[in-house]
Amino acid sequence: MEVIGFIPARAGSERVPQKNTRPFAGFEHGLLELKLRQMTGVAALDEIVVSSNDPAVLDYAALFARDHDSRVTPLERPEEYGTSATSMAAFTADYIAHLRPSGLLFWTHVTHPLVTAALYTRILDAYRVAKAEGYDSLVTVTRHQKFFWRDGRPFNYDPEPERWPRSQDLTPLFEINHAVYAIEFPVMRAVRDRVGTQPQFFELEETDALDIDWQPQFDLLQDIVTARRARGLSVT
Repeated sequence: MEVIGFIPARAGSERVPQKNTRPFAGFEHGLLELKLRQMTGVAALDEIVVSSNDPAVLDYAALFARDHDSRVTPLERPEEYGTSATSMAAFTADYIAHLRPSGLLFWTHVTHPLVTAALYTRILDAYRVAKAEGYDSLVTVTRHQKFFWRDGRPFNYDPEPERWPRSQDLTPLFEINHAVYAIEFPVMRAVRDRVGTQPQFFELEETDALDIDWQPQFDLLQDIVTARRARGLSVT
C-alpha cells in the first residue's frame, strides 16, 4: 500500500504573516523547509504532497523536489479550499479524501517543528500495528492530567472525597494536537473525515506536540530549535 505524506500550507496566514516560508531557526525557507527535511527522512513515504495556493510554497516545494528529493510533489490548491473561511470539513471530505483512489494518507503540518523523521517513523509503525488490531485510523494526541474546571466546578475530578487529589489520579483528557492523522483514502471518503470510527490514539509528549498559531509561539519554537541546533542535536 502506498503511503502518501501530506502537508497543507495555505497562503495568507493572518496571525503569523508568511508563516510557512519566512526564515526560521537558520532554515532559509522556514518551517516548510524544516518540515520537508523531516518528512523526507521517513523512508516509508512513497510521495510527499505539498498542497498550497501560495506561489512561494509551491515554488520552494518544486525546488526541493529537484535538488533534494523527487518524492516531493507540489500541488496547487483550488482557491475555494485556500482561504481562512474554508470549511475544514469540506476541505477534508471533498478535496483531500479524493486526492488518491487508494493508499494511506499521512497528514502533518509545518506548524509542528519538533516532530522529527524518527518520530514520524514511530507513528507510522504504530499505525500499522493499530490496523492489524482492527483500528481504522490513527491520530496523535496529548495527554493532560491537570485540574480542569468548567461552569464553575471541577470537570475531570470529584472534589468531595479529596479536594486536591494527586494529579496522576485525575481522569486524563486527550487533546487532538494535529501533529499527524493517518487514515486510508477509502476510509476517509466513507466517513467524510480525517478520523475514522475506530481511531487509535498515539500519545505525544507535550514538548514534541508544541505548535505554532501565534507570533509568540513562532518566536518560542524558533528559540528552541535554534538552541537544539547549537547543541549539535538533530532537529530533522
